[in-house]
Amino acid sequence: AVARFSENIVSVCKPEEVELASAIGRITFSDVISSIDVPPHNNSAVDGFAVYHDDLNVSGSTTLPIRGRVVAGDNWIGNPERGQAIQIFTGAPIPQKTKVLSPDTIFMIEDVVVDGDKITLPEGQIKGANIRMAGEDVKEGDTVINYGKRLRPQDVGMLAAIGCSTVKVRAPLKVAIFSTGDEICDPGEKIRSAQIFDINRYSLMSLLKKLGCKVNDMGILPDDKDAIRESIRSASRDNDLLLTSGGVSMGEEDHVRTAINELGKLHLWKLLIKPGRPIALGHVNDDDREVPVIALPGNPVAVMVTFLRVARPLVLLLSGSLDIYPNYFSVPSAFSVTKKKGRREWLRASLVRDKGNNLKVKKYPFDGSGILSSMVSSDGLVELSEDIVKVSEGDLVDFLPFSEVLN
Repeated sequence: AVARFSENIVSVCKPEEVELASAIGRITFSDVISSIDVPPHNNSAVDGFAVYHDDLNVSGSTTLPIRGRVVAGDNWIGNPERGQAIQIFTGAPIPQKTKVLSPDTIFMIEDVVVDGDKITLPEGQIKGANIRMAGEDVKEGDTVINYGKRLRPQDVGMLAAIGCSTVKVRAPLKVAIFSTGDEICDPGEKIRSAQIFDINRYSLMSLLKKLGCKVNDMGILPDDKDAIRESIRSASRDNDLLLTSGGVSMGEEDHVRTAINELGKLHLWKLLIKPGRPIALGHVNDDDREVPVIALPGNPVAVMVTFLRVARPLVLLLSGSLDIYPNYFSVPSAFSVTKKKGRREWLRASLVRDKGNNLKVKKYPFDGSGILSSMVSSDGLVELSEDIVKVSEGDLVDFLPFSEVLN
């Protein structure tokens, strides 16, 4: 369903330049190419003493005079002569006599014996030890970050390492979100006896903000066909994606699916999955644009599961990301279960350790798609594919930790 629906999806998020300090989580608009070597010069990886390897005795220790010191952020003044040692600190540039002649080996300070202005070095040090060479991390002209990458802290650090103060990224995806149903009201409002508080809108807004989206909260729509249709039509004018929950089942008051068909086209509805079967994917027309609509079910667990496995990849794709699918991990099962063939299912589960301290995955005891506490108490989802009909204790299962998708 995701692959079919995404065939004609391209990001509509335009480029913008942002300060590096606020770039975390943003999606790059183009490749970033380094204009410098990193590190920019040969430097010391440790606090210690720089020497010429050819000055060392082949067998036995070597004693050399200490002639000066060089610290990080400073340059050696003078010529580093043969037959001497230079005290050097982590990050300090290697002293250069000529372009091709310089100390080529460093001893860690804890491995030597210092006696006044002399130093005794142990035998056996390899040539080039403890030296970081210019460009060994990044060379001038290297692509350090590819386009379509959602920036992580380490990516921001790499951009800083090559001297970027700003980076070109995609503008945030604009997503309109609303719930439907006369039976729900907002937290903080006075609740009637037949009502419940709106869970889904708040869960979904949080999930979208985690993905860097600009969320436009359209509130709760009543179970009224005309009101739902006009709200969807209005929201499509100023947003890149419409996300709804509820109103896509078979009931007489489920009007979202009908509104999508009247304003555009319903592409997919009722997938063979559990939970979340009523999910619908379509688009509505806005002048010359086709605005995607993802209509999620009404039960809170089904909403979160279908968002994580169906909506999230599409949101990332629309946002300009090329890496849209999460990683699964094979983990032994600590439970047994049977399921219907031909249907994909997700079980809420937690990681536990057996007596041998080995990780296993344990199924949450209740399966109801309205039991939100099962998501709170779980570490992730076990995905059972269509061809699986039985899982026995000890079988390897596909486990999707929430840490893969809730970031």
